[in-house]
Amino acid sequence: MERVRNGVVQTPSGGVFHAEAGAGEPLLLLHATPRSHRYFRYMLRLLAPHFRAIAVDTPGFGGSHPLPEAATIRSIAACFVQFLDAAGIDRAHVFGLHTGNKIAAALAADWPDRVGRVVLAGQTHSLILEKAARDEAIRGIVEHYFPQYGESTDGAHHIRRWAAVNAEAHALWWPQRLRTGAKVGPRDIENAEAQVIDYLHGHPSIVPVYRAIFDFDMEAALRRIDAPTLVLELLTRQESHFGEQATRVASIMKRATAASVQGDGDVFETEPEGPTQAVLAFLRRDT
Repeated sequence: MERVRNGVVQTPSGGVFHAEAGAGEPLLLLHATPRSHRYFRYMLRLLAPHFRAIAVDTPGFGGSHPLPEAATIRSIAACFVQFLDAAGIDRAHVFGLHTGNKIAAALAADWPDRVGRVVLAGQTHSLILEKAARDEAIRGIVEHYFPQYGESTDGAHHIRRWAAVNAEAHALWWPQRLRTGAKVGPRDIENAEAQVIDYLHGHPSIVPVYRAIFDFDMEAALRRIDAPTLVLELLTRQESHFGEQATRVASIMKRATAASVQGDGDVFETEPEGPTQAVLAFLRRDT
């Protein structure tokens, strides 16, 4: 089994925590919100025989430095350019899931000389081409993170916020798979634990990141990407009403292909072998 190496790279913006395994061409793994490098702990070992796979904590999450002030997707992407500089990496392939696919798109569009191949992965809602429709779909999933109340002079809003954090952590502690699953294994417990830890570390950064996502012109970035790109759609019955999006997204890009796998946003954590093989097939393609 490949050994996973943890470390912190110091950049002008602060420390960036990462976990990596393997050797060879660097492959940067960018997680969803509010996760961290922990999401990729199984995927790292599957990628390690083929790449130097590096799972990084996005600023504001895990063990990395805080978000840039008034964060945008581009300013977060710039933090990863600093990471590549400080780590001595001239060029890396990039995999991004959900929030990570927006950051990966900004990296590839604005710093094309630093990026090799790109994988933009996500459930259908994350890949809807039209911005208004995509924002509406994402907002329906994350709206509960946004407070519907103002600040009070006695600080009661802090208590309300802390109560909301507790409720969210409790729900993550008891996912449906544990409560009603026909069979529960050690990995199910490990996954729930990882999600709770990531949420508790990253919850203050969730709203600022989603505001950055809503401000991001993803279509414009996609049209500027020159790198070979795989748009990997994670298909679920719950989002079938949106219609499949990967082919539409790939059609506006210069050198993109589309693929899909069955599974939700946790699939690289719960059933990593199949989707990781789809990623490897693209990254190792000759042309």
